[in-house]
Amino acid sequence: MTQDPVYLTNVSSACMDALREAQDMVDAGETGAQLADVVRHARELHDIIAEELGTVSRATGEYAGGVLLEFGDRISELERHIKAKAN
Repeated sequence: MTQDPVYLTNVSSACMDALREAQDMVDAGETGAQLADVVRHARELHDIIAEELGTVSRATGEYAGGVLLEFGDRISELERHIKAKAN
């Protein structure tokens, strides 16, 4: 684990970008493979963030953990949306 704050910021920013892109696609009615790819990418970034935060200080961890939970909840919503549209 790098524990490099710049790296973590970049990964977090990329995750937010992927979530925004996925939401825009949902709003536009996209339900196909392209949306699934964007959501999968967001999930991978989320997993990287979770791994990186595994060893941070408690104070930082509590704040970042809240953000991470929000990311995870939104990704889960998008994954459910994709699954529902596939059925």
